[in-house]
Amino acid sequence: MTRTVGMAAAALWAAACLLPGARAQLDRPPGWQFGVIGGADHRDEATDLGAGWQQIAFEWAAFQPGGPDDFVAEAVDPGWLRAALADGREIVGLITATPAWASESGDPAAVPAGLDLPVDDPGNVWAAFVGQLVAEFAPRGVGHWVIYDEPDVRLGEGDLQFAGEVDDYARLVEVAHRAAREAHPRARVHLAAMNWWVDVAAGREPYLARLVPALARGRDADGAPPFDGVTVRATNGTAAVWNMLAAVREVLEAHGLEDMPIWLEMNASPTLDEGEFAAPPTFGITPARQADFVVQAAALGLAAGVERVAVVRWVDQSESGEPWGLVRADNSRRPAFDAYRTVIDLFGPTQTAARYENLFAELVVLEQAGRSVYAMWARGSNPVEFIITSGAVGERAALYTSTGEERALTSEALEWPAAFTVSAPSAGRDANGFLTVAGSPRMAVFDADDGFFRVVYVVVNGERYRLK
Repeated sequence: MTRTVGMAAAALWAAACLLPGARAQLDRPPGWQFGVIGGADHRDEATDLGAGWQQIAFEWAAFQPGGPDDFVAEAVDPGWLRAALADGREIVGLITATPAWASESGDPAAVPAGLDLPVDDPGNVWAAFVGQLVAEFAPRGVGHWVIYDEPDVRLGEGDLQFAGEVDDYARLVEVAHRAAREAHPRARVHLAAMNWWVDVAAGREPYLARLVPALARGRDADGAPPFDGVTVRATNGTAAVWNMLAAVREVLEAHGLEDMPIWLEMNASPTLDEGEFAAPPTFGITPARQADFVVQAAALGLAAGVERVAVVRWVDQSESGEPWGLVRADNSRRPAFDAYRTVIDLFGPTQTAARYENLFAELVVLEQAGRSVYAMWARGSNPVEFIITSGAVGERAALYTSTGEERALTSEALEWPAAFTVSAPSAGRDANGFLTVAGSPRMAVFDADDGFFRVVYVVVNGERYRLK
């Protein structure tokens, strides 16, 4: 019995689009768009991954601890910058931590004093600092700046990193954008990554939907917005990655910002890694499922047209903290390290990407020069088989697991007249019954097919469904 299951409309909005990075950065090496957040002192691991960029915190309070006349240029270790540049790894700056002297409360999350003053007024200490910071570090290769972190989190909802309201954050970004551009015309200012789920839990309109109209008031004379990129932070749940990216794209399109670059920060916390997390975990994510999520999130991000992808908190911060890293606090590597290295190797040269899905399975097709990569996995509690058509019996391909184990794949005689068969395991339920991370992915790499269109079917419980 054969049936066709139609794809959801949301699956098509970014399908087969030339990725922004492919348009703008054709001269960059494959994998440049994949980065890591933090872990600046883990040079060897970042180099071994092949990470193309790395976000490092630039704490305002460390640069100007005593007042606006301070500027401690070594507040960020110069060795980190030199090492990254030597390795070909771009540094992205995260500006955070208001100094005690720069606000009435003295809190690191406080809104800076003088923020409403003109950008060139010395009393606008935030503008003066951003201008000085950009002027100092642009010649050292830092061109992108993220403004604070998770401003949508309110008091009592988690780690408060910016205490101001939406209008305060909009002004913070607007001032930073103007000051940065005056210091260096090619400086780029990005909105902070947002928690997202705090608004869902509180029943609030998404922070971004409230922020973008506030930022619109700060548009330049030519109508350009006072920011150059949006960051989506998606963690733990495979389905959440696409849904969050679609929601963000919808907000941007509603305000005429269809071409605004989107960066994706992603990871899953392996709270079932032995001995690392004592409290009962909300999601039963094992190290193996973390590895699976890294592959899935990266593939979905590319299909959604994101410009860059990064693993957030890729190195554990302490033995007692909740585990997030691809690298543990003792410097041992989780399987997700190999998974992300596999992502960079296999997905790095991608030029176009498209997503296909039905109730049982998900497929991302990544088109590259001379080859195609099919990343596929089961969505639910049923294992699946992917049937991928071939133009001839005996065609060869390579099949990879999440962590990079490779084996040969050969097409066999079937009715098309030939096809590859790839088995993919079901998603695993945790102790709470959640299917948080989808089934373990399989990646098939095919040589250029000279115009042959591959049809993909999914077989579930003996029934066949067309997927692509």
